[in-house]
Amino acid sequence: MNDKIQASGREATTPASGNGTTPAGGNGRRVCVTGATGYLGSHVVKRLLDQGYRVRAMVRDPDNEENVGHLRTLAEAPDHPLEVVRGDVMEPDSLDAPLGDCELVCHMASSVRLFAKDPQRDIVDVAVKGTAHVLSAVQRVGSARRVVLTSSIAAVTGHDKPDSYVFTEADWNESADLKVTPYLLAKTLAERAAWEFHKALPEAQRFELVALNPVVVMGPLIKKAHVRSSPNTLRDLLVRKMPACPRLYLGLVDVRDVALAHQLALELPEASGRYILHNRGLWIREMAQIIAPRFPDYPVPTWPLPDVAVYAAALFDKRLSIAFLRQQLGRSVVIDNSRSRKELGLSYRPLEETLVDTCQSFIDLGMARPKR
Repeated sequence: MNDKIQASGREATTPASGNGTTPAGGNGRRVCVTGATGYLGSHVVKRLLDQGYRVRAMVRDPDNEENVGHLRTLAEAPDHPLEVVRGDVMEPDSLDAPLGDCELVCHMASSVRLFAKDPQRDIVDVAVKGTAHVLSAVQRVGSARRVVLTSSIAAVTGHDKPDSYVFTEADWNESADLKVTPYLLAKTLAERAAWEFHKALPEAQRFELVALNPVVVMGPLIKKAHVRSSPNTLRDLLVRKMPACPRLYLGLVDVRDVALAHQLALELPEASGRYILHNRGLWIREMAQIIAPRFPDYPVPTWPLPDVAVYAAALFDKRLSIAFLRQQLGRSVVIDNSRSRKELGLSYRPLEETLVDTCQSFIDLGMARPKR
C-alpha cells in the first residue's frame, strides 16, 4: 500500500487516548448534533448516546418519522436521553433554540451532492453559509465551549500534487473548482471560513474548535436511505451494478471509527486543530477481491474495467465527468494519519471488517439479493 502510516488493526471501540486514558464518556453533558439523520450523523448520535451524552439532534422536520424514526429507535433505552428538535442551517433564526444550553456541538450538516444544476447555490452555499450560520449562533448563544466540525479529506488533498506527495493536516485543497469538483470546493471553503471566523472572535467569546477530515467513509448502514452516501460504491460492487472495477483509488475509514473520533474530539482537552481520519487506501478492484470470497452468492466483479470503458460510462452516469476522471483514474494518494493516532488515540479497525460489515448491512436491510 502507498499509505505512509499503516493502522495497527486493533479493535477501535474503547481505545486509549493520546494521554493513555480511555474516553471519559458524556456524564450527562448535552451535545447538539446538526445533520443528525445522515449516515455519519446517525452513527455519531448512536455513539454519543451509548457513551452517556444527552443528545439534541437538530433536523429540518422533527415530525417526519420516515426521516427521524431511526434516531428515536437508537434512544429507546431509558438511559439514552435524546431530543429531536427543529433547526435548519440555512435559516439562522432557527438555530438559537437547538444550541441553547448545549456545552458541546457537532456540526455535521452539509450537502453531500457531488453535482447539481446550480452547484454554487445547492452545494457550495449550503456548506459555507450553513457553517457560518451555525458558528455565528454558537457565538451568539454563548453556551458551547467546544465545536467539532465535520470537514473532509476533500479540504486537504488536491490533484495538483505528485503521486508521491504525502498529505498532512497542514495541506489545503488548492485545485478544487466549481465546475468539475463543486463538493470538494464546498468542503474546502466551508472549513476555511470556519477557521477564519474562529480566529476573528474576541478572546472572551472564543469557543474551542476542532475539525475532523475523514476520507471515504464505509461501514454498516443504520437505515436504507444512507446508501445514497459513500457506501453506495460498495453496494454497486456487491450487486454488480458496476460491471467491472475501474482504476479508482479510495482512502477508506470505518464510520464507527469516525464516530469515535467525534467523541474523542469532544472530550480530550488537548484536542485542537485538524485531524485526518484515514485507515488506508484501496483500489476498487482490491475492495472487490476482499468481499467476493466472503459473499460467494453475490455477483461481485473482480476483473478490471478498461479506462476507455470508464470514460464511456461517464456519458451516462451523472456521478462522473470526463474532467473528474482525468484527475482521478489511475491515481493513488498518500496520506499521513499519524496525528489522529497519536493525539486522539485512534486505533483503526481492519478494513476487511469494515467492508464485510458494510455488505452485510446491505443484505440485512434487503438492498442486495444473491445471484440465481
